[in-house]
Amino acid sequence: MEFVLLHIPHIIPAFVAMGFLGRFAAIMADQPPAEFSDAQIDEWRRVRIERARSRRVRRTSARLGLLSLPLLVMAVTTGLWLYTIALRDDRPSSLAIWLHVVSSTLALALVTYKVAESGRARLARGLDPARFLTDGLSLLLAALAVPLLATGVALLFFPGSSSATAYAHLVGSAWWMTLFGVHLVRYLGRALDATFRDRAAPD
Repeated sequence: MEFVLLHIPHIIPAFVAMGFLGRFAAIMADQPPAEFSDAQIDEWRRVRIERARSRRVRRTSARLGLLSLPLLVMAVTTGLWLYTIALRDDRPSSLAIWLHVVSSTLALALVTYKVAESGRARLARGLDPARFLTDGLSLLLAALAVPLLATGVALLFFPGSSSATAYAHLVGSAWWMTLFGVHLVRYLGRALDATFRDRAAPD
């Protein structure tokens, strides 16, 4: 456990990188079988197009997600910065702390609004056990943000890197970043398509 905690700044980027590589490999492998005739290839492509159309995201959700992305990246980056300072037994500067607080708060506000704006039907779909690791991942990230917010506020009033609150915030952040990487791999391309390529689901 100590090894994992000490190397979180290296482990998280490695998991995210492997996720992107896996996504790239899946795209490259997603080609029609070589033995298909021209007619079969046309049918294969038609089915793929229909499936891709059904997987589109709404433009509103895509824009909110892309708007929150720089803030989320800043929150993760400043969090790792603070963690690195704590490992050296140093005291972080007020600038480092408040950069993390402000970016995390703004990102959380945007993500909360994005989840609420989705509507009851989409929220109910995320609660379906069969969609737990797909549509439900957004709800899981939102739920995990609640203890992160609570422990983050507590650390503002009672700072310290060796307390149980700091440990809970660290572990929760590690899980959140891992799930966020999976969510990003799954939806970033769709959000870009919906926002910039006119491939959005109806609002």
